[in-house]
Order: sequence, then C-alpha cells, then structure tokens
Amino acid sequence: DLLLVVNRDMRFTFDLVTMAINEREFASAAPIADEEIQRGYVGGAAMVLAAAAFATVRTKDWADLSTWNPTHVVDPATCRTRNVRMATKSAKYVEVALEEGCETPNENVDKVNHSLTYRKLILQHTAKAAIVFMGLIGIPMAVVALRCTCSPLVAFSAMNATLNEMLGHALQPTLIDSALSRVEPFIHPTEKHELFGGGSLYRRTTGFQGDLAFDVDISSDNPPNVLIIGVESFRYEDSRYLVGEEDPSNLFKGTNMTITPSFDKWAKRGVALRNIWSSSPTSRSLESLLFAQIPYDSTVKTAITGGRKNTNLSGLPQLFKQKGYETFFTTGCPTRFENWDVFLPSHGYDTVWDSEDMTKLAEKDYGIKHSDWRHGEKHGFTWGVHDSINLQVLGDLLMNKTKEQSQRMANGEPKKPLFTTHYTISSHAPFKERPTWYANAEKPDFSPFYKGQKQARMIKDYLEIRYFSDMELGKFMDRMEKEGILNDTIVVIVGDHGQAPEAEITNTHEESVTRVAAAIIAEGRLGNATGLVIEDAVEQYDILNTLADITGIPEGGFVQNGVGRSLKRKVPFGERVVFSNDPSRKMSIVRGHQRLRYDQVTASMMLHDTEVDHSMTKDLFPGLPAEKQAEWKNWRDYGRRVTAYYKKRWDENCLLSVDCKGN
Repeated sequence: DLLLVVNRDMRFTFDLVTMAINEREFASAAPIADEEIQRGYVGGAAMVLAAAAFATVRTKDWADLSTWNPTHVVDPATCRTRNVRMATKSAKYVEVALEEGCETPNENVDKVNHSLTYRKLILQHTAKAAIVFMGLIGIPMAVVALRCTCSPLVAFSAMNATLNEMLGHALQPTLIDSALSRVEPFIHPTEKHELFGGGSLYRRTTGFQGDLAFDVDISSDNPPNVLIIGVESFRYEDSRYLVGEEDPSNLFKGTNMTITPSFDKWAKRGVALRNIWSSSPTSRSLESLLFAQIPYDSTVKTAITGGRKNTNLSGLPQLFKQKGYETFFTTGCPTRFENWDVFLPSHGYDTVWDSEDMTKLAEKDYGIKHSDWRHGEKHGFTWGVHDSINLQVLGDLLMNKTKEQSQRMANGEPKKPLFTTHYTISSHAPFKERPTWYANAEKPDFSPFYKGQKQARMIKDYLEIRYFSDMELGKFMDRMEKEGILNDTIVVIVGDHGQAPEAEITNTHEESVTRVAAAIIAEGRLGNATGLVIEDAVEQYDILNTLADITGIPEGGFVQNGVGRSLKRKVPFGERVVFSNDPSRKMSIVRGHQRLRYDQVTASMMLHDTEVDHSMTKDLFPGLPAEKQAEWKNWRDYGRRVTAYYKKRWDENCLLSVDCKGN
C-alpha cells in the first residue's frame, strides 16, 4: 500500500491483485520506471527488517499473543472460582440425623449454587456477545461514521487499506450521485435527437444541424470505406504541425524538427485536430472512440475487462452495420488482453484479426520465418507484431476488399463498403523493442530532446520508436494513395492516448498522457476545407457523431448514449467543454485552451493554460473572479456526475435503458 502511494498515488485493493493475475502475461513489458523498481527493493528490504524485528520480539514469553482473547475479561474460570468462594462463605454446617429418602443440607446448597452459576453463565455469555458485537460491528460502524465526518482528503490519507478491504471499501470516500437531472449539458445543440426518457442519455439521433466547419463530398450510390487508425501512445507534442511554429511551451527545444513527418504530411492534406483529448490506457480509448462515452472510472479495470459479452451497446460498429457496411477490427497486439477477443465480436465486429492472425498471414504471404518474430529479424515483441508488418497486412486487406467491391458493383450488386478499426502497437512502453533492420538503421538526431534529462534513455527510446511507427504509417498511406484506395476511404488517424517518457512516473505529466494527435483525411473530398485545423477542444468521443454526419444518418436514425458532437459543424470557440479523465491520476475538463484538473471527491482544483503552460506550473484558478470560479465548479460537478453515470450504467448493464430498474 505504501509503495503504491509513493509510486502511483494509489491505495491498495484486492482488485489490483486480480488485475495483476489477469494481465500476468504482459507484466514483463509493463511501463515501470527504474526508480519505481528501486523504491520497491528498498520498501521490500524495510518490510523484511521490520518483520524480523517483530519475529524476534515474539519469541519472548511475555509477547506471546496466541492465547490472548478480548473476551477473557469475563473469563468463565474466573467467574466459577468467584462463585465457589461466595457459596462457601455463606454455607452453614448443621449436624442432623439422616433418614432414608431425605435430602441433605448439602444437596440444598448444590441447588442454590447451580442456580447462581447458571445465571452467571448467562451474564458471562451476554458480555462475550457484546464484546464480539462491538469488535466486529460497533467499532467498524464508528470508524465508518468517523470517516463520513472527515473531509475526503483526510479520509484517503488516514485510510487503513487492509481494514478497508475487510469492510467492503466502506472507508473510501463515496462518489457523487450518478443520476442526471438534466442531460442537455451533455448533448450538443447541433445534434437532432429523440430522448427515450428523462435522466438518461439513451436516445435516437436523427440528424445534425448548423453551419459547416467543413464538408466531405459523399455519394449515396457509392459510399466510401471508413478506416480508423488508433496509433499507440501518439501524443500531440510529437507533431510540429499541430504544435505550430510559435511553440509557446518550447516543446521542440528551439529546433525546427518534427518527430512525425509522415503524420504531418497527411494532416496538412486533411482536417487536423490539434486540441483533442483522450483517456488512458488503450481499452478506454475503445470506449470513447467506438461508443462516444466517458470511459469507465476505475484504476484497476476498464469497461471492457472480462469481455462484457452480454452488455448492450451501440456505437460506430452498430452504426455502420445498420448502413450496410462490413465491419473489421485489426491490430498488431493480442486481443486476449483484457478480453478484447470476447468484447469486439460481441459488439458489432464481423471479423477480428489480432497478432496471431497477423503472424499466420505474414508467414504465409511474406515468407517470414517463425523464428524471426522474437529473434533474428525481430518482427514481433511481447506486445505483438510490429507496425511494419501489421500495417502491411491491413493494406492487403483494404486492397482485396476494394477489388471485391469493384467486382460487386460491376455486377450490379451493392458495394458493401468496409468499416475498419486498426490499432498499431510498436510504440508501446517501454519503447525498447524494434525490428533488427530499424535498430541498425540511421536515425535522426533527437539529442536536443533528451540531452541532460534525467530520463534520457527512455526519451531517446520513445522518440526513435515514435519515428519508426510514423514512418510505417507514412508507407501505408503512400501505398494506399498509389493503389487508389484513399480516394475511396475516409481515414481517421488518432492517438489512443499519449505518453510521458520524460516523467519518472508517466501519468504525472497529464497533458502529455491525455492530449493526443489526430486528423481526418478524405482525399479528394474536402474541397476548400483541405488543410483546416480545428482549434477548439474536442475528445475522442466526438468521432462517432462526426463520422455519422460525414457518411450520412441511416434511415430512421441510429441509437446511441454518447456525449460527442459532430466536428463537421461550426461552433464558437471555447463555449463547449470536454471531459478527459485518467483514473490513475486526475479527472479533467478542457474548455478552449484551459484545462481544469480535479478528482472524484476532494475540493482540490487547478486550472492551467494548455498552450503556454504544458508542464502545468502556474495555477490560474485562484486568480479568477468568483463568478468564473463558480462556473468551473459547476462543470466539475457535471463531470463527476456524468462519469459516475457511465460507471453505474456499465455495472448494471443499462446503458441502453431509460433507467436501471430491473437490469
């Protein structure tokens, strides 16, 4: 518990043990800093020494607690001895003649003593029961009551983790009520919809309205394919195009470099999203990207954990299936991680390919030797198949499907377009694994970014593997352009979450971890909107409504329970807020270029400028007028409430219900 507090600002729960067991296969590749490991060794040594000291003391007779019992204050042996003494003192001996069949005086005394002893035993057992009740129920109730009178900060600091587990987490400060008295703050006015009931985000979206920020030329007779590429650990600050030449936080250390030249090239040819936010880790991006939700609020599991086969959901896969699309999910990582292999086929994807499928296809089609995955050429690593392979397999899939579509249309049949979601993997922490050819290749000099830094080795590894992943993304996009695939495909490129190799504990650099890079590429379809940069704050959960608005609403609308808006519509800058939470760190609200960080229950809040104060060194909140502070507090309360709303709805399987009664 103490090590978790020191290293991750977390308290121990047995759910952490469950998580470790479930993810033991990937434990060796977990992003744990050297400093955390060292503190673990020091903490372990201190624990062993303390245990040895206690064990030494326990060898003494006076320290033997094995026979101690709180009920000994009413020990039955003591009671019996006292009763006998009292009975003896009151006895009178009289010499009488004994006759046959008569009771002796001693027999009368025995009856009296027996009655007294019986009453004493009843009192004794009652006292024992009272002691047990106080120990097991009374005192814990008093402790919980005391916790309720304390501030959340004091409650968290003083919490006994072991006792908290025994009491079913009753010592933890409770979350805010999950009921939504009003849903209007979470459904954007540009969305036309029909609510199925009050207090619920469950609704039917029937269209979108408002002035256009950009438009995409779409033909209903020849609907485009749609591809979402989730790039592992792709943060905003790696793209010079998104950061801009002014670079007010000096993220590029005075250089004119970019870490992601390929992404920058394609973002300039599409619509760039320079102020888009996410959650962490990757499974939470699935919740946001696919279902437009604020991700499940837990440090030890996500909404996807366990597969959630019987949970009712509606998002991008369901939308495109309703529109007649074939749905594919492909990734270079193993989908057995967090039971993606159960979740994805159960929630809208016709076909799912993971690292095992990629391996088989690459060995068959590219002639890769089985031994070259983890040795030799090293095309794979603990987290899966490198991007150089998984993006090549993705490209082959798109080319083959495009040929099938062309053949169907030539025969007068419906096109059956393709909706594909692909997740890359090479840039997963700890960033050390790369194919042999790239390890030996000449790379750009990234030393201005890591020279003199405490985490220099980690930063260097990250930048090199980020450059590799971007290079492979560029090869994929260039190939798709050459083969004519891009002219028939809407592509969304987005970081699944960010990363902070500069930090000793990664999630402490909150903007690096949650602000990501993204762009929408619609080659030949954007007209004058080509090169547009959307400056306002958006979130991954906006992609659902955006793609629905771009490709068209199916007849009769579509069902959802998300909180996103269509980025295709123009809105005033800085009016709308987005919610971006990292359960292992802080919750946050972004509005324009300001970010409010807060947590589930305490009153602590800090406000930062995301452009000029990337490192979050200056808190703007104390300097705000009272009415502005009240406005941020109001949004904070909304953020807590809607986060709790989604958690409750996942737990009770009532996401697509007006209320949770009977679910």
